This record gives sequence, structure tokens and C-alpha cells, in this order.
Amino acid sequence: MREALWILLTAIALAYALAFAALYWLQGRLVYPLEQIEAFKSPELEHQTEPISIKTADALTLTARYKAPPTETSPTIILFHGNGEDLTQRAHIALEMIEAGYGVLLAEYRGYGGNPGKPHEAGLYADARAAYAYAAARSKHIVLHGYSLGSGVAVQLASEAKIDALILEAPFTSIVEVAAKRFWLFPVRLFARDRYDSLSKIASVNAPILIYGGTKDGVIPPEHFQRLFGAARGDKQLALIEDADHLNVWTKGGREHVMRFLASLQAARHAMQA
Repeated sequence: MREALWILLTAIALAYALAFAALYWLQGRLVYPLEQIEAFKSPELEHQTEPISIKTADALTLTARYKAPPTETSPTIILFHGNGEDLTQRAHIALEMIEAGYGVLLAEYRGYGGNPGKPHEAGLYADARAAYAYAAARSKHIVLHGYSLGSGVAVQLASEAKIDALILEAPFTSIVEVAAKRFWLFPVRLFARDRYDSLSKIASVNAPILIYGGTKDGVIPPEHFQRLFGAARGDKQLALIEDADHLNVWTKGGREHVMRFLASLQAARHAMQA
């Protein structure tokens, strides 16, 4: 009996060790599942925007897509997508922004959409800075919009760059918090390489902030949205979209909140210039 128990405990320990090792070595694939996938096609996006090349500080040349703002006072919205998609999955938002009279830059990350390089936290921050530099050289007004993983990228950039506003769709407090809840059996906080700790950075953002997400988000719990909102300072808004999940928050009501937020920024700017 004692020997059988010892064998069982040894088997459990071995299984745990193997699972832990797999989680440790595959964490990059879990965070960046679409790495090295070729770019998807979006004919309407290709018609409305132009491909651009962006040079990063570490000498990577990344392909993104861009539509210049129609006027000098119109802002350019930089869109940062999530980890399980490429920039074409932000096409629906980009096209509505263009129709509403805004410029758009759909940023792409290293290792995504056919771009060179391997994605990692510091690398994506470098990619975001390069996208910002491209947009800021062509527009006086910049708004950042980050979705899911892109929210972590956007918060980092917003904490260090001059922007008009920050919009976060389905954002997390940190990617470690999300992973720790999902893989609760393992000490994720101790070994996670990429952290995207937005909660510790958002107070450094000196621009109006809109945070929106679905009440039925099964990927990032809505409490993350509320905690980020609580940590943010200054002019801030929180919109919890009823019955929306992680994928449909824009179409379930997020669009209206974002467009109203952007319109209020425009109105405030015009009032200051009057």
C-alpha cells in the first residue's frame, strides 16, 4: 500500500514538473499565438489605406497600414491589436474611424503579419514607439487605441509620449494577472518573462482616458477594467458594455462610446482655439 502511494505521488510530481516545464518553455507561444503567421487579406482596408514601412530603433523594418488625416486638426488614431490577430482584425474599427474623418495608423508588431523579428514585451514597445514617430511626424494630434494585448502596448507608449488621448478596449491590469488566474496551479508570477504591467503605469498617462469592455468578457475579467480605471488619474471614463464579450465589445456598444469620446475631444480643442 505504501509503495503504491509512493508511486502515485511520484507520478503526480512528475506530471506537474512536466506541465510546469512545458508552460515555462511555451509561454512565448501562449502570449503570441499568431507569431510568424502570414498577413491576412482585407480588400476594403487595402483600398482605404496604404502600406507603409516603419523602422524600429533596433533596425527592424515593419510593414503597417496608414491613412492620413483629412485636415491638420484631425487626429490620427494608432490602433494596436490583440495577441491572437494581425492588424486586419482591426479593419472594422479603422474603416469606421476613416469614415468619421480621422486618420488611422494600424500598427503591426514584429513577428506578426509577415514582419521580421520575434515578439517580446520590449520589442513590441519599440514597435509602438516607431509607429508613434511615423504618425507624429505627419499629424499634430495622436490618439492611441489598444485592444487586449495592445492595451498593454498602448499604456506603455502613453506613459512616455505626448498624446491627445488613450482608449483601451478590453484591457488587462497585467498579463501576469490574467495568466496567474488561468494557470493557478503554477507560480506564474515568478517566471513570466513578459508582464505588460499596465496597472503600475497608467497613473503616468497625462491625457484623457476611455476604458471600455464587456461585462461578459471571459478572457479578461471586467474587474481588470475597473481596477485600471481606479488607478488612472485626471480626465477618465469607464464604459462597461452589457452582454458584450472579449470579441464583440466594439459592435455591442463600444463604438458609440469611442466615437462620442473622440467627438468630445474635438469639441474641446475647437473651444480652446475659439
